Amino acid sequence: MKKLSVFICVIGILLSGCEPLQSLLGPTPTATPHGVGIDPPKQMPDFSLTSSTGKTLKLSDLQGQYVMMFFGYTHCPDICPMSLADFKSVKKALGNDAAKVRFVFISVDGSRDTPEVLNNYVNAFDTDFIGLTGNETDVAKIGINYGVHFEKQKATGTEAAYLVAHTTYSYLLDAKGRWSMVFPFKTPSESVATDIRKVMSEAN
Repeated sequence: MKKLSVFICVIGILLSGCEPLQSLLGPTPTATPHGVGIDPPKQMPDFSLTSSTGKTLKLSDLQGQYVMMFFGYTHCPDICPMSLADFKSVKKALGNDAAKVRFVFISVDGSRDTPEVLNNYVNAFDTDFIGLTGNETDVAKIGINYGVHFEKQKATGTEAAYLVAHTTYSYLLDAKGRWSMVFPFKTPSESVATDIRKVMSEAN
């Protein structure tokens, strides 16, 4: 499992999502054999958003469990559904260890992603997945701590009012709420599961 400083990692993960974020970002991320470790793990600030059940949820509410987190939106035509499908595969690959992990999808499109919309979306993949939504300014402030960027862009060739370009990485927090690993889009599910188990073993 590669280890990089969190500062180098944050610089390296500014990559685009469903549409190219040309002013900030470089080439589309490609699959890698494993995730990248954050060395040392970084304690992340708490935040509060509205869950897909309509209740307020704090990041600290999930401490004691490992958290796999992705920032996306329900109108995303490709990256987001593929990432949640990968989350489902990771959960399956974890077997009994999956009970220790919460999979969290944070919307970068609070204008359209109401709790009800988000609930229907995440439940289509797994009823245990957590959806979070809120004011886009607040989400942007949360995301910057992970190197996440997003912006609305005019849609072409689609009936959508707009698309949202966004970072496509997934983030692993350990049971103490520390950012431990980052996974590029399409990192193989078995590799992600192996890395999560490694983080678990190092905590014991």
